[in-house]
Amino acid sequence: MRRDSKRDAVGAELMREIPRFQLAAEFVNDAAAAVLALGRTELQYLELLQHGPVTEAELAGAVALGQREHAALLDRLELAGYARALPAPAGEQGRRVELTPHAREWIESLWGPLRDEGIRLFSQWSTRDLAVVTRYLAQASAMQEAHATRLRALASVPASSRSRPNRSRGGVSPAALRRVHVFAVAHLDGPLRLADLAARAQLSPYHFARAFKSSTGETPRAYVERLRVEKATELIRDTELPLADVALACGFSSQSRLTTAFRRATGFTPARYRRGTEARLGTATDAR
Repeated sequence: MRRDSKRDAVGAELMREIPRFQLAAEFVNDAAAAVLALGRTELQYLELLQHGPVTEAELAGAVALGQREHAALLDRLELAGYARALPAPAGEQGRRVELTPHAREWIESLWGPLRDEGIRLFSQWSTRDLAVVTRYLAQASAMQEAHATRLRALASVPASSRSRPNRSRGGVSPAALRRVHVFAVAHLDGPLRLADLAARAQLSPYHFARAFKSSTGETPRAYVERLRVEKATELIRDTELPLADVALACGFSSQSRLTTAFRRATGFTPARYRRGTEARLGTATDAR
């Protein structure tokens, strides 16, 4: 028990230090960007190019930019003398882009001292400790990349995953619907007030409720309940959480409220749905 308490304390401290480290890294990058007179996305391009030439398609895809935005950004970097385009190798389509010596000199002068201090810090650590840190960073980076992909998907799809009437006059704009959707998905485990959703669309609650239904074909309340049921379905199917915990994680005040909403949406109770999922998985395992 004492060991678990110590582990929990260390874990809590780690969770506090990670955001602090990330924020400090952002401060460094923001300060360096100011010196270079670059924006954050332009700075990302320089970071991506540090390890060698990269195709234009790879650059644009890495930061999720459209072709027009990518071309404008690359033009600014070329005019500033930080990047240059190379002819495409034989048999390949599209140019490759690389850093200029001028850019590499600036990168070394701005980030080099921090790298050197990090090396001196790590020299005090054992090889085993360094291996643990390296493994953690690799896994954490993969988690963040996967989560970034999910967030980009949220930003690129309409607020409702099912078909809806075309937006009519007086409805909510697609951009506002995306903001509402991202906010709602991120806060499903707590109360979601109409005023909170309306604020994301920059409308009064009264006008938002009418405009939202006009655009999506469902009321904000029905929409939030549907999202809660969708999340509950995933947790019931993919985890072994007790149904009472599933209810709380999805923002239902009790397991009975989850059961009522789940049955209304699917025709099954959560318990029956879980038994059916387990049975299907058991059958698939037996077949293998």
